[in-house]
Amino acid sequence: MEPIGPALNRGALGRWLLAVGSSVALHSALADSNPTPAIPWAYSAYFGTGVYRVENGEKAYVLRVSPSWTWREASVDEQGLRTVGWKFKFPVALGTHDLDAHAIGATLSLDNVSTITAVPGVEADIPIGSRWSLRPFANVGWGTETGADSSSAWVYWTGIKSRLAFPGRDGFEWALVNSLTYSGYTSDANQSSRVLPLSTAFEFDRPIEKQIGGDPVHLYWHFGYTDYLNHKPLLLGSSVGSIDVEDEWETGMAFGKGAEPLRLWRLHWNRVGIAYRFSSDGAFKGVSVFFSSLFDR
Repeated sequence: MEPIGPALNRGALGRWLLAVGSSVALHSALADSNPTPAIPWAYSAYFGTGVYRVENGEKAYVLRVSPSWTWREASVDEQGLRTVGWKFKFPVALGTHDLDAHAIGATLSLDNVSTITAVPGVEADIPIGSRWSLRPFANVGWGTETGADSSSAWVYWTGIKSRLAFPGRDGFEWALVNSLTYSGYTSDANQSSRVLPLSTAFEFDRPIEKQIGGDPVHLYWHFGYTDYLNHKPLLLGSSVGSIDVEDEWETGMAFGKGAEPLRLWRLHWNRVGIAYRFSSDGAFKGVSVFFSSLFDR
């Protein structure tokens, strides 16, 4: 994915990273001699892969991988007996100084990485019926900057998601996805931050005539809104100051193969897509790359 605007230099990324949702951000110091508080960096593992920009034009780059292991699949049998599913997730996020889509090797080199965060967690999949599921989840982990004057923090998020599906004709399906998350961090300097995002979104899935490897291609798109109920500053940086993001809109499109995953060597994804994210006041904008439903993130 091409970066938004000019390339981000080391100082700019060192001054900011990132906003919400289940998490890491960046930490730096003011250019003058006055000390500055640690910058919250508890949200990028939760926010996911993408390029994000605040109102003064500064950008942040986040690369996240999230391997998972399903211990048991959720199901409901013909007699209505429910089996609760369990999944263990291991999201790891890298904050980078620069992003070059034509030189991924250089992008992922240690010299270009400014933050590393790992927030493993577990989620339960509780089928309420054939079309409605609930997923309580909890993650806790740790992150650090890689510079000489690095700081570190404990990072966590917990909450619950729900998905209500509505099958349509010719394979078309749409679903209502909701979530409430409590996310935050506590740094090694005993500074902390908490956010409480409440999200609702509509997802759509339509198979088309095209095929990949003999399987029909599915087109996905979604539209969602998040209200940060506690209205805390979510994006902070030494030159950005305090950006109080009260809400966020997101719209995205993707393609996949339905029940069959897209595969590359040992890696596989449910879908591959891109989303545009922005706040109502225009203070925050970003482009994310995603590989699963909102319900599975």
